[in-house]
Amino acid sequence: MFSTLVRRSAQQKIPFDIYSNPYKAQRLWPPDFTKISRKQQFRLERKYKRRAKLKWARPRWTKFVKTMQLGSILFITVYGVLFLDWSKQGNPEHKPFEGVRWWNEYVRDIH
Repeated sequence: MFSTLVRRSAQQKIPFDIYSNPYKAQRLWPPDFTKISRKQQFRLERKYKRRAKLKWARPRWTKFVKTMQLGSILFITVYGVLFLDWSKQGNPEHKPFEGVRWWNEYVRDIH
């Protein structure tokens, strides 16, 4: 019942018209920068930059991208150290991560 009352009241509301708006703007925007001082210009620019930064901030997206970057770096590093066959890359006797691989297998056999 309550949702029906809200819908009916919203339908009966007078449509918005910019010329009959009872809430007129107090200041003209954007201001004429030739008529205001350098200090006021700087304040307005700083305020606009701060508000724009807050509006376009995407914390969840940024966190997701950073997590994916870290995950891919860790995956490639672990894969390169533990699983990639480095002996095909030149000298077959030189295996740069053989000590780490041996330690990994040793720890796995203990548990």
